[in-house]
Amino acid sequence: MNDILDKYLTIIHEQMQYNSLKNIFCIKSNPLCFNEVTKESILSSIKEIQKLSIIDKEYLIQFYVNKFQNTFYSTNQYIDFQKKDYLEIRKIFELLLQDISNQQLLFEQIEERHYERIQSLIKKTNPTIHKLNRNNDIIAKTFVCAEYSAQFQIDLLGIEINDLREPILDIGCGEYGYLVEFLRNNNLEAYGIDRLHKTENYYVKNNWLEFNYGQQKWGTIVSNLSFSNHFINHYLQNDKVDIVYAQTYMKILKSLLIGGSWIYAPSVPFIEDLLPHDKYLVNRSFINSEFTKTIITVIR
Repeated sequence: MNDILDKYLTIIHEQMQYNSLKNIFCIKSNPLCFNEVTKESILSSIKEIQKLSIIDKEYLIQFYVNKFQNTFYSTNQYIDFQKKDYLEIRKIFELLLQDISNQQLLFEQIEERHYERIQSLIKKTNPTIHKLNRNNDIIAKTFVCAEYSAQFQIDLLGIEINDLREPILDIGCGEYGYLVEFLRNNNLEAYGIDRLHKTENYYVKNNWLEFNYGQQKWGTIVSNLSFSNHFINHYLQNDKVDIVYAQTYMKILKSLLIGGSWIYAPSVPFIEDLLPHDKYLVNRSFINSEFTKTIITVIR
């Protein structure tokens, strides 16, 4: 990796960290801004940016897109970017490079245009986030998702690994896939999907609303504090995204083999109670005094 590219990867990383918890929709003023290092680079390093090769620029763009998504995900787990949004995030960075390179704008204009594009994107793709943060708070509302150990997930879901039917799919397996790794280390055929995990080996980096689950493919599906948690959130927000979740919920059930099971928490009784009793066996049990888990088994 050349020194110029390495320099700008570091600048992007530090800039994202600098703004990570700030509220982009603050009514008083937009607290997002370029830090001093970014500002200095924009004002003094235009020729460096112009010298980047096509391959280096593409690497820089891909790095920005990944950092952009992960920074928002780490602030609020309910933020959601789909495949079609990827091109818009990419375009935001391409336009920033273009604004910097053409040397016709003041620094303040470059900064303002960049964050206006980000505001527009989030407002369009995640209107609930815009509504939630349209206030005077400088710090954004945060809903952070933890990545739990394999043992915690096994205990919470009440899994007996010797009883799991293969192949196994973990929906929302996390960046490190702790449960998938544990199951595979116990000689079980397990796979994982997650928007943070890179696609490799038995993992697929994907949005669980867009993943192709297939038909009668999986023996067991598990999802701990992931899919159903987001389903409930959108249902309570009444933001129409819950309809897409309901459709995906049924796709997941149809992807199970006869006799296969979906084990998840928390429960979603508002859809579970509507399932036909002659096709699905619903077993709901308490985790504690407030939360329940569900096992749905396909019986025909």
